[in-house]
Amino acid sequence: MNIRMLVFSGIMTALAGALLGLIVAHIAEKESRQPIAIIAGSGLGFAVGVGYEAMQQNREREETD
Repeated sequence: MNIRMLVFSGIMTALAGALLGLIVAHIAEKESRQPIAIIAGSGLGFAVGVGYEAMQQNREREETD
């Protein structure tokens, strides 16, 4: 597996998740929960991004075998 691609994909989706967490915190108008929403969004985004990229790489490897 290409570790650099996994990390890059995780970081990009973590940024998207952090932005989504910021939007949710803004809509909820809870300033005290803003850091928690950003951290939770970025953590979930990183996990989803790495998992998705790992599945893509695994699928490509199975197709070539």
